[in-house]
Amino acid sequence: PIFHWIRNDGKVKNGDLILIDAGAETNAYYTADITRTVPVNGKFTKAQRRIYDLVYAAQEAAMLVARPGVEYGEMHKAAQTVFAHGLEALGVLPMSAEESLKPENGLHRRWTVHGVSHMLGLDVHDCDGSREENYRDGELKPGMILTVEPGLYIHPDDELFPIEYRGIGVRIEDDVLVTETGCEVLSKGLPTQVDEVEAWMAKVKHSA
Repeated sequence: PIFHWIRNDGKVKNGDLILIDAGAETNAYYTADITRTVPVNGKFTKAQRRIYDLVYAAQEAAMLVARPGVEYGEMHKAAQTVFAHGLEALGVLPMSAEESLKPENGLHRRWTVHGVSHMLGLDVHDCDGSREENYRDGELKPGMILTVEPGLYIHPDDELFPIEYRGIGVRIEDDVLVTETGCEVLSKGLPTQVDEVEAWMAKVKHSA
């Protein structure tokens, strides 16, 4: 998988996944940014489903901690914890999840190559130039809008994974509003769970 593909002219094959990172900008210049990963033929393989479910669980964990007063980085930590334990269960970590989660190790990050969130506003990556204490080292506050977008990417030649997993890349990205008590998913109109995505693809195929 390629993290940021720029040519967009490759052929899609039966059994492949397509990762679509898309957004919009209003006349008032406010932006949106979402990602969905869908199977070309409408059905996930067993391996694709297992990776997708792991990414979905990581996103859920990140959203559960997204509330006022929580440090921005806690969302990333929550997702990474899920990833480390999931990768341990898959048998690809050369150490335990707890050992991997220690700052001096981080072997699970081999497959999780980006942060889990960025602010969203007048720019797709809003506030990137802000002081760390006001952004990545700051606390979440009501009214903030941000993405929650964990991803897991397995290179085609990654021999730590069984062959059926190699080349799978999954990211799920939603836009959320921090409320007084937690967060509200603004992009919930698009399916996220595996069964929902397959049903959506079947509907699209039927109407085509």
